[in-house]
Order: sequence, then structure tokens, then C-alpha cells
Amino acid sequence: MNQINNGGNTPVSNQLKSDFMDSAHWDTLAERLMPYRMPDWDVPATVQDMGVWLDRLEINEKVYREAMNTSLHEWVDLNPTWPLRAFVGLLLEYKFTS
Repeated sequence: MNQINNGGNTPVSNQLKSDFMDSAHWDTLAERLMPYRMPDWDVPATVQDMGVWLDRLEINEKVYREAMNTSLHEWVDLNPTWPLRAFVGLLLEYKFTS
């Protein structure tokens, strides 16, 4: 099995999940809330890239940890097949509802 280093402690398969029920909603939120292009589905979530997106969306990491009840490393470990795009989608949902 091919593996990639995601910046966390656990390497993940390069078979990232892409069938999220909220993906169309995330695209709509992205168009409304940010000037950035969403990451591609084949881009793994790394702690470094997740931090970049927190900064882009002006979400403090402490606020993220309190809202999501997880650190970035923990999120990667809990969701090893989730791409960065899904993480950004969740951030957009949080931003839209807060």
C-alpha cells in the first residue's frame, strides 16, 4: 500500500475519501466566504497545511481546538483518509455558523 506522510504521527494511504455529502455545500460556502480556491480532493490534510487554512479563514487555532474539541494532530489521526478539502469544508461550515 502506498503511504504518504501527513505531518502527523500516522502515515495514511494515498486513497483519500472524496464522497462527502456536504461537498457541494462546501463549494457554495467557499464561493461566498473566501477568495481562495478549495484544495483538490487528492491533497492530504497535513498539520502545516491545516494551519495555513486556519490563518486564511482567520480562525485562531485555540478557537478551533475549543470548537472542534481536537488538535490538528488529533484530527489527522482521527481522519486519516480525509483530504485537506474536507477539513477546509468543515472550517467553512464553522465560520458560516459562528
